[in-house]
Parts: sequence; C-alpha cells; structure tokens
Amino acid sequence: MSTLKQKCTLAAAMLLSVCGVSACSSYKLAEPQAPIVPWAPAPGGLATVCVVRTSVLAMAVTFPIRDNGALVGATRGPSRFCYYAESGEHEISVEADSTETAHLSAAPEGRYFLKLEVDNIAGWVRPRSVWITEDLAREDFDGSVYQVLVGVPGSEKLPGEVPIAPAKPERAISSVQSPKG
Repeated sequence: MSTLKQKCTLAAAMLLSVCGVSACSSYKLAEPQAPIVPWAPAPGGLATVCVVRTSVLAMAVTFPIRDNGALVGATRGPSRFCYYAESGEHEISVEADSTETAHLSAAPEGRYFLKLEVDNIAGWVRPRSVWITEDLAREDFDGSVYQVLVGVPGSEKLPGEVPIAPAKPERAISSVQSPKG
C-alpha cells in the first residue's frame, strides 16, 4: 500500500471514529425526578405529546427530536419522554442517519403518542414515526424508560425542565396530516 493511500485510509478512519463517538455521546439522557404524566390533563390548554421508542435496534444511537425546529427531547434505545405543545400545527422531526418528519394538528388538552420504529440497514439507522393510540402507548410505555435530556452539544439549547413547543405561526401553516385529538 502506498504511503499516500495509508495516510488517506488512516485519516478517513479517524474522521469516522470522531464522528461516530460524537453522534452517540453528545446528547446526555437521565431519568427525571418528576416526569410528565401523559394521562393527566395538560396545564393551561396545552396538548401533551409523548414519544416512545421500543426497538432494541441501534440501541446506542440517540434520536434528537425537534418540534417546529426546537429541541424537545431525545430517545436512546427503549425509552420515552413527553412534552407540552401549544394548540395548532406542529412539525416534529426525528434525527438519525436520516431525518423523519411527522405532522400534528394539536388541540387544547389533546394527548398524542408518537412511536419511533427503527430500520438499521447495513449500519444506516433510519427512524420511522407512527402515531399510535393511547392504549398502544400504555403497552409500549411498560417496555421503555422515561428519560429527559440533561446534556446537549455546545451548539444546542437544552430544553427546559418541562419542554413546551410553540405552534407554527399562522402564516407558516400548510396542509398537514395528524391524528385526531
């Protein structure tokens, strides 16, 4: 092997190693002392949105979740979290090696449950978002741990202790699909 080829191979391996470590370890999750109770009424006419991931595929991969661009939480392995959302339109993005988007038209005091399915194709991790019923969510919650973000990369803003996602401004609303609330 030529010296140039060896140097290029070594540089590529180092870059992949650094990227892989930072992608898996830059978001820190922990169990909160007082999690949001999804079955309880949300305060002030807000909606409750819960995200649950039960798959053991790609357990070490953290999926940051954003609602209308604001970081609201993350999942790693079989885990879940909830946040509050203003009534109105929401675009929820789930990030891994690709980004999945789910749309929600939140009603005051509505309860919504987004399940994250995981595809791992030759190391390429792809999330899939599926709206599920409250009954299915209760079943899935039994096999997952409630976790919240306690650390984020320097370029990110840590969500508040109880994240609240604002709705899209009226002028930004487009035709979207969501579950009934």
